[in-house]
Amino acid sequence: MMIEFFHTTHYVMYRFYRRHKEDLDVSMFYTCTIHCILSFLLIMEADYFLSLLLDTPLHINKPIAFAYMIVWAIFEYKTFFRNKRYLELFGEYDRQSDTPAMKAKLKNARIFNFSLLAIDIILLFLMDYCNHHK
Repeated sequence: MMIEFFHTTHYVMYRFYRRHKEDLDVSMFYTCTIHCILSFLLIMEADYFLSLLLDTPLHINKPIAFAYMIVWAIFEYKTFFRNKRYLELFGEYDRQSDTPAMKAKLKNARIFNFSLLAIDIILLFLMDYCNHHK
């Protein structure tokens, strides 16, 4: 269930880039990169606010961030890029895209993607405010 939602959130963004005439692999690369950045930002922001609240040092530093990026890239590769699995997976999503069940899944995935973006932006503004008004 969760992995299907993970695939659906990627498919929504992938389809956006495909509609804008991007190459198949480039569209998937953009999708994976954006998801990596948005999820890592959320983790960093949570670490920042927890350290601010608990008065502890930040836990995320450059080596941890680098390790996160490597683990994320390996996970994305194994999930989507190995043997171009995303073409088969997203081809099936294209065939099912007119069904009511798939429309509901795509709507939920869009809401999730936009919510993640909105939360990241709001928390970045809050972090900026906290840094400038200590």
